[in-house]
Amino acid sequence: MKQFESSFFDVSHFIASEKIFNYLPADDAREQIHVSYNVNDAYIPFMGASMVSVIENNKGASLSFHIFTDGYSDGSEENIRKTAQKFHCCCYLYRVNMEPFKDFHIKVSRFSRVTYVRLYMPKVLGKYADRYIYADSDTMCISSLKPLMHLDMKGYAIAAAADRPDSVKYRSEYLKLKNGRYFNDGIMLVDCKQWEKDHITEKAFSFQCEPKERFLGQSQDILNLVFDGNLYFLPHAYNITDGGDDYDTDQGVFIHWAGRRKPWNMVLTPFDAQWRKYNALSPWPTVTNILPIKKPENYHDFQQWGRYQKKHGNLAGYFKGIFWYSWLRMRYKLHL
Repeated sequence: MKQFESSFFDVSHFIASEKIFNYLPADDAREQIHVSYNVNDAYIPFMGASMVSVIENNKGASLSFHIFTDGYSDGSEENIRKTAQKFHCCCYLYRVNMEPFKDFHIKVSRFSRVTYVRLYMPKVLGKYADRYIYADSDTMCISSLKPLMHLDMKGYAIAAAADRPDSVKYRSEYLKLKNGRYFNDGIMLVDCKQWEKDHITEKAFSFQCEPKERFLGQSQDILNLVFDGNLYFLPHAYNITDGGDDYDTDQGVFIHWAGRRKPWNMVLTPFDAQWRKYNALSPWPTVTNILPIKKPENYHDFQQWGRYQKKHGNLAGYFKGIFWYSWLRMRYKLHL
């Protein structure tokens, strides 16, 4: 496993720049909640909807967002500033030096190495908060975060929810986890001091230069190998994966579109529609398409659309989805 000098982990080596957009009231006495994201520029607009969902469901809290990115446009920066101004919150925008992450593997070509930045965040956020919530950009908050912030973590460095049952078995066996438990890192409550005490960042970075065949995922696999079940497991309601498909209650906390289907690509469920409302409140362009856009690269979306319609008794919708899936797939394979 890769070894590092302690100076390697200095903040100056990882954070190239930091901008702060602070529109919190000067006499703000509300409870503080810190939420972090790691995201590339293409996903910043979708993160914006996630931020608004947190704001709309936590109006009694003083909110600070920590946004770690490998690069951003002037337009993204301005919209982040507008979000802070409009909703009277604080946004920290960090441009990350990605060189220290270069030896982490990329398992799926459509994924970015920026996902690994969550392995370093506590070293930055520790000066602002004792604990914070990490959220993927494809998540939506639908309830107050105060109960989570007051959770007794029993001395663990993180709290997170288990992944889907089929995924837990397959992934824990593949990674040879001794505990047989596997969590989803798309939502995490992080205790900065315990994280540092347990040297989690250093342990995670030791997995650099390992062959990608050892893993099924990226940062999530690394963290599961480091913790091997030694964390506080949250109830499923804190990380409802698959975008809440067939989840017939509004008693969750975070909806998470962890798979291919995203709420900005199509609307299938009430949660997809709810995400669109938060998107419309953000400074970013409002997404209006209900069906996937008929582009060859979207053929998988039409297959999912069709299967969902069939599952819910809409055969006409099923045949429509499968028609477009077949036609677009052929065009994609033939590069038309």
